[in-house]
Amino acid sequence: MVRVDFMKTFLTVVEKGSLKKAAKELGMSISSVSFQINSLEEFYGAKLLKRGVNGVTLTEEGKLALKNMENVLDSIEETRKLISNLKGEKLTIASGMVGIYVVPQIQTLFKAKYPNIDIKVVLRGAHDCLKKLGGSEADFAIVGDLPEVDLDRYYFTEIGKDCLVLIVPPDHPLSKKPKVTFEDIKKYPLVMLTEDYGITSSLKKALESSGIDINEFDIGYIVSDFFSQLHGVSNGIGVAITSLIASWRACEVGLVRARRIEGFKSDRKVYFVTTKTIMGSEKMREYAKFIIENSRKIFSEFLAECELSL
Repeated sequence: MVRVDFMKTFLTVVEKGSLKKAAKELGMSISSVSFQINSLEEFYGAKLLKRGVNGVTLTEEGKLALKNMENVLDSIEETRKLISNLKGEKLTIASGMVGIYVVPQIQTLFKAKYPNIDIKVVLRGAHDCLKKLGGSEADFAIVGDLPEVDLDRYYFTEIGKDCLVLIVPPDHPLSKKPKVTFEDIKKYPLVMLTEDYGITSSLKKALESSGIDINEFDIGYIVSDFFSQLHGVSNGIGVAITSLIASWRACEVGLVRARRIEGFKSDRKVYFVTTKTIMGSEKMREYAKFIIENSRKIFSEFLAECELSL
């Protein structure tokens, strides 16, 4: 049976590109590193590395083995954290901006049902949420965009719907225009979020589905967080196409106004995501079921309320 520490050594060798650099990083002798790599190659029954004067590179078999080792190590770390959390009764939900007003309600309901569990909510861009889930920094994630995920590792289900809308200052020329088109929007600088936000990837997909190239717009500003996007629009530096649910409170208090865009396929799904390892725990399945059922109800009611602001 292959040893876990040998796998970690292999990953370090691949990262550093040489046995010598890996040995220095790990505080080991080169012969020890070489022995561990040889043991792995014997286990997998193939040469995993091409060794040369300039360092090492992965063989085709090595690329497959590397993916396998990464999955094994991720699963071990995930299970270790899961066991630790079950002992301490701690949960972390990572939520994209689509859950900014919904997740606190879920947190309150969860605490009422399970008062002895410490439930923490982390707000991030959707892609960062999924990274936290994959890195065992979160147990569950609620996101408005789902990039390609490893179907063998992750469990996900739809829990709600959102849509992308144009937001403008209340006194903006497009605020009261009977219909807003893409040609109207192209006249103004667009305030965009960075790529780690599901809003950005959802926008690009929706524009493509609507037959629009994002490069046709004047992208005046790219900001690193959702609140900066809202602030920029409310202060008149540009307009933005963003999540209706996430921007609802700003619309409600009059900071911005949301408008639908003619011919825009703007609907997007909201997902609950976790790992299959986590769903293998009876307790965690119970918690997940509670969050999913309540999320669906809250998102449905919340979207209906948001649409009244359009």
